Amino acid sequence: MRKFWIHTQNIIGTIFLVSLAITSCKKENDHLFDQSPDERISQKLEEYQQVLASAPDGWKAVYTPAAGGTYNFYFRFNAENRVFMYSDFDTATANNEKESSYRLKALQQPALIFDTYSYIHLLSDPRGSVNGGQNGQGLRADFEFAINSVAGDSMVLTGRVNGTKLTLYKASSQDYAAWQNGDWGDALSFLNVSKILEYFKRLVVGGTQYEVDVDPVSKTIIFRWLSGSNLQQVTTGFSFNAGMLVLDEPVVNGAQTITGFTDISWDPNTMTMHLKVNNTPGTIAGNSGPLKTDTNAPQRWWQESAIAGYWQSLWGFHVNGEDDAYGFLQMPGAPEMVFISQYGNSGGIVYDLLGFFGETVGFGAGYSPPTFTADGRVIFSILGVLGTVPDGANPAFSNTALTLADENGFYLVQKSEKIYDMVSAADSKVWITWGRP
Repeated sequence: MRKFWIHTQNIIGTIFLVSLAITSCKKENDHLFDQSPDERISQKLEEYQQVLASAPDGWKAVYTPAAGGTYNFYFRFNAENRVFMYSDFDTATANNEKESSYRLKALQQPALIFDTYSYIHLLSDPRGSVNGGQNGQGLRADFEFAINSVAGDSMVLTGRVNGTKLTLYKASSQDYAAWQNGDWGDALSFLNVSKILEYFKRLVVGGTQYEVDVDPVSKTIIFRWLSGSNLQQVTTGFSFNAGMLVLDEPVVNGAQTITGFTDISWDPNTMTMHLKVNNTPGTIAGNSGPLKTDTNAPQRWWQESAIAGYWQSLWGFHVNGEDDAYGFLQMPGAPEMVFISQYGNSGGIVYDLLGFFGETVGFGAGYSPPTFTADGRVIFSILGVLGTVPDGANPAFSNTALTLADENGFYLVQKSEKIYDMVSAADSKVWITWGRP
């Protein structure tokens, strides 16, 4: 009995000590967290609000959408949840400051949200016609950003949907002035290169000629030039800065190195871009033909269709500066446009097909076997129409089918393993892009 009493006393003593420890721990924790979680997050949001609004000259911002390319922004936040911004998206956004709204909100973590349509929304707009991205996705950009860190004069954020990266740096008065006085707008005038009617665009600087192929969506430039009789090619990304275009990687051609362009200006009367490379004046203007023709490209393109099955065009023909000039994208039934070599046999003739296929439609134009010329062109002639062209589709179909049968034929420019541009050999003002999955 005595032993049991002693054992019980030990247990009671242990429970008492544990109780004291828990009570002590609770008091310490109560002291550490003297605010509720909601109070703590509200305080954090207030701190971020103060950081954003307290930068006297605003913020420089570098933004990378998931679809690629780098975009620069300028933001000036105030304490009333208004934000004033510029962007190097295009010449309009670079030259005109836009006022919009923003807010800070506790989601899974503190977040900065641009909550009314503004320049940053142009990148995430799902309409490809707005930003050149894929319909339904745009450039896979964000306008809601989780705040990852604030350190010194910078803030790092991550898009909440697409995981895009946005980094803010405190700006100087000179940074702000560069947007206000048009330095950025001058640099963005380079994007007018897309207004040149000819597909082939020739850069001439210091007596050297380059063919340049500019993609404003991915922000890349392909440079091609002749070294003797050999065609050299380099692809590099580019970004803008105040008054200049900067190449991600320099283009080295013997003694000439191109790191970017300065003193950029556009002459709409002559459709000519004026610029400087290392202080040497240069121009970019249209040309009717390539610097050097890839004479085997047409046959490669045609034969690959026979092997891979088909080529597909997403946008139709570009004609005299107009995308989808014939209205292919407005065809009833929303068909896909494809080219299939050696599609069928008619009267002993193995014909090619320019086809339009959708859930409710299927029609096309048959072409006799093409002619491949020694100077690198492919020429088609119409054999007949297959299927029934639905009401409302005939103008787009007829213009597209007849253009492919242009008697001057087409050059083929291979952009990658799976992408070719077919360019009118008459004056290079008409072209179509063919790709495959």
